[in-house]
Amino acid sequence: MVAPTRARQARSIETRARLLAAARAVIAEAGIEGAAVDAIAERAGRTSGSLYGQFGSKAGLVVALLDESLDVVAERMLVDIEAATDLDGRLAALWRNFVAPPPTAQDWLRVEHEVWLWATRPGNDEVRARLAERYRARFAALGEALAGWAAEGLIDPAAPVDRLAALVVSTLLGLEMADRLEPGGMDEPTVVAALAALLGRR
Repeated sequence: MVAPTRARQARSIETRARLLAAARAVIAEAGIEGAAVDAIAERAGRTSGSLYGQFGSKAGLVVALLDESLDVVAERMLVDIEAATDLDGRLAALWRNFVAPPPTAQDWLRVEHEVWLWATRPGNDEVRARLAERYRARFAALGEALAGWAAEGLIDPAAPVDRLAALVVSTLLGLEMADRLEPGGMDEPTVVAALAALLGRR
């Protein structure tokens, strides 16, 4: 009896991973509104029933994508930032993760923009609440990093670090969206200088 149970669990884990990967790709191509459940299931090589069985609804699937992307994007970003030794290097790493993420993260950023739009529409309260929760966690993580930078003597924040973290992330999101419209329109040295001024370079 143990072996069949493990086999079912392994298949369930594989099905979930396939559905998430398919949803990420379909949403990046067609947007959330255009991402039909049947199209996602077909891309994953599964049935729509398996999608509902795993996530309950399309909104549940989007929430699961958000949860998974926190690990894929945010943690990698913090690792890249911490690998730099000076303020300019850290800010450049932060910007590069927004404007030129590795190929494995590019779909996530496209999905992110789609989720922002979809979450603000009526009837999507669950996704909006989860998105807000996700960004609070992102702000808190960056706020901790900024507090460390202040302790190192790299910055002299003029406001609480959690507020500055929210301001930095929001600024970078806007700059990344502008860069999508006009690639290279905002150069890295300008972004780094602006962020350093915002954070209070010492």
